[in-house]
Amino acid sequence: MMLPKLLHIRMFVAVYEEGSFTVAASREGLGQSGVSAHVRQLENQLGVRLFARDRTIIPTPAGHAYYQQCVQLLRQHESACNAVGHRAEPSDGSLRIGMIPTMTRSVFSRALLAFEAAYPNVSVHLTEGAGSVIATAVRRGMLDFAITQRMSYDGGGGAVGLSTSLFTRTPAFLVSSPDSGLPHCEPVRLSDIKDLHLVLPIGRRPLLEQYLIDHRVQVVQRLNWFESMLGAMDLVRSSHWAAIISGLFIADDLRRKRFTLNPLADPILWDEMLLVEPARKPLSTIAQNFIGVLKKATEDINAIPIRIAHGEQSSNADLNEVSRHE
Repeated sequence: MMLPKLLHIRMFVAVYEEGSFTVAASREGLGQSGVSAHVRQLENQLGVRLFARDRTIIPTPAGHAYYQQCVQLLRQHESACNAVGHRAEPSDGSLRIGMIPTMTRSVFSRALLAFEAAYPNVSVHLTEGAGSVIATAVRRGMLDFAITQRMSYDGGGGAVGLSTSLFTRTPAFLVSSPDSGLPHCEPVRLSDIKDLHLVLPIGRRPLLEQYLIDHRVQVVQRLNWFESMLGAMDLVRSSHWAAIISGLFIADDLRRKRFTLNPLADPILWDEMLLVEPARKPLSTIAQNFIGVLKKATEDINAIPIRIAHGEQSSNADLNEVSRHE
């Protein structure tokens, strides 16, 4: 049997991951008929149906099994290409990154300055958005990688076409107004707080609700928040509402005291940040270098919220260091 062409395999993977010939064609820059032809030729060569074509595109059992092998083949081929020639030691080029506001608010600027000093000829393009949006952009090849937030306790391996790994963990804080009466930077048990009004970001609500149920926290009123939590912070600062926010997101606010910030205690609630990359291709050397710089900046900034969450007092010098690159 003649071996399938790499192009046929790539088109099959695109259709499998997107669940649509139309979307796959847009992703690969081809017409829908061209993508269909490539997949049909592949099926003819293999002698099996890879998709059940009805009103929706559903992979057959053979399609599921074949995809798992194909995505590894494409990744290995890309890795081999990266190991030779200009790709092996890049000194210039561009990098397309996606991040949620938790990362862009306190970490990105510090990482970018350090990266630019080491790689002045690399152009960095940032897209900020909701985790699901930027993860989709990674799968479709519009971004090289993204940093998102785990949205539930479910440990899964990520969506189809994506590879996810733990980037960092940061403690969650209760954010309330400066006159809420809570002691700034002291750990609190939510179950001890009376008259709790919580703003809940819609994407993370299942995780937060599970924490509230598990630890018998009584909430008087809930407010679903669909947009960026930056807007919710304005509401919190001037009202009786409170919110549960990642330590990385509020790291710059620890010194300013524009809010009352209290890490959740008994137990600590950890927010997990995930590195999201396409399953079909490895990260480029440039991307790996940026991630290394980003991880260092994240660890430096995250150290203070972690210490506070464990009940350790931080000095003004520590808090000033967090805010040094505002």
